[in-house]
Amino acid sequence: MLAQKSSDIIDPRRLSRLINNAALKAVITGDKSGAYIKRMKKMLSWDSMEADRPKTVNDLIHYAYQHLLKEYRYEYLYKSALLNEFVLRNYSLADTILLNEFRIGKSKADTVLVNGTNKVFEIKTELDSADRLNSQVADYYKAFSEVYIVTHISLIEKYNQIVQSEVGLLAFSNEGGISVIRSARVNNSMLDCAVMFKSLRKSEYLEMTRLICGYIPNTTPVKLFTECLEIVGQFETEFVQKKYLEVIKKRINKETNDLIVSGALPEYIKFSCYHLNLNSNSYLTLIKRLNSKL
Repeated sequence: MLAQKSSDIIDPRRLSRLINNAALKAVITGDKSGAYIKRMKKMLSWDSMEADRPKTVNDLIHYAYQHLLKEYRYEYLYKSALLNEFVLRNYSLADTILLNEFRIGKSKADTVLVNGTNKVFEIKTELDSADRLNSQVADYYKAFSEVYIVTHISLIEKYNQIVQSEVGLLAFSNEGGISVIRSARVNNSMLDCAVMFKSLRKSEYLEMTRLICGYIPNTTPVKLFTECLEIVGQFETEFVQKKYLEVIKKRINKETNDLIVSGALPEYIKFSCYHLNLNSNSYLTLIKRLNSKL
């Protein structure tokens, strides 16, 4: 699209800081969007572009996204592809919740999917280390039943040698596609009620307790968590997990899901819109802003 001269001087690491959930929030919400566009132009050496400059805000961000896909495949690109190429193609958002950066035990899962099934996705880009991977996977199995490693196609064999055969493998291509190399097998042998409980918000673990035993213990605030956990721990872990997943699914935002599925949002921004709970007013403002001339 653009002359090679401007592409040669783009710093992909710095550019990546403008395409992630935190940075794109400025575009989605309108908060300091003008400053964001100004920074994006500077990163892309706008004044040095010799031909075919982007004409709209959407064109500008899309060009940056494509450049990063070629030069610097970092985590946000994987998460974006996971939503667009895997989740939206295989599941209905009406019955699916996708959790971002979800704490499980001593680890933080990159993405968790809950619907009729439950899956954890651990992303390992070409920029990441495999250190701690097995301990991360072990933590994930304490709350969820299926674990996937999402990595670049060139690293599939490396991670196949590291993880057990029950762990699924998803390959991320140079073009940003996602393909299933190996489906995960269900493993419920490591489920841990305490780990599930601690991953929830207070209102959620109270709701989970009520769903499991029919009541919430009448005790002091200091003892509430401990007593709830003690009660829940008396039930079978797979039954506890079933109620745990029911509670998590209540985080689904129907309005946001409808906009993600049926709206005219560019793929590069859908993941951020999803996790910022985009509403209809913000959606209309965002579309107008993306189509605005530079």
